[in-house]
Amino acid sequence: MPLAIYGTKVGMTRVFAGDVAVAVTVIECLPNEVIEVKEADKHGYAALKVAVGPKKRVLTKALAGEFKKADVAPRRFLREIPVTGEAKAGAKVTVAALDLKRDVDITGQTKGCGFTGVVKRHNFGGHKMTHGAMGHRTPGSIGCRMDPGRVFKNKRMAGHYGDEQITVKNLQIISIDTESNLVVVKGAIPGPNGGLVAIKQR
Repeated sequence: MPLAIYGTKVGMTRVFAGDVAVAVTVIECLPNEVIEVKEADKHGYAALKVAVGPKKRVLTKALAGEFKKADVAPRRFLREIPVTGEAKAGAKVTVAALDLKRDVDITGQTKGCGFTGVVKRHNFGGHKMTHGAMGHRTPGSIGCRMDPGRVFKNKRMAGHYGDEQITVKNLQIISIDTESNLVVVKGAIPGPNGGLVAIKQR
């Protein structure tokens, strides 16, 4: 059976292990509906193409035909998950496929922060706030005009921050609710509430 499942981040809360409060994240993993089975002989690799997320109303003709062929309701996202067994189109991947005793890796898209300065983006210390200083949060000198006479590549400067794919590894599963399709993991995971995340069993 599949070693991964997709879900949406609900939010963070806490649970108590005796007298100790443990920060946890709740993930809602609605059944991932299989719309196509990728085969090694035909496609070069084995995977399941699944439909996840909320229902989608506006579709292109190509996507509408793909969902219709598999007899699956249109969903917002189409993703692929690796397989270790046999599955057919129309099957569903649920949280029951996860093992409570094994750790998971969770991948998500971090929040975008737009164009930010070096202090926020790279944790620069900044300059003095007193004695006539005017460049409090500026990067300062970035090179010399004599040698090397240019700015080195990959210089840490202001720019686009966030909105990147991050994987948090070795997270412990606290509980799995098969009736409500909820997975509770220890710690924080990337992305905003409602963001799509991939849970991969280690």
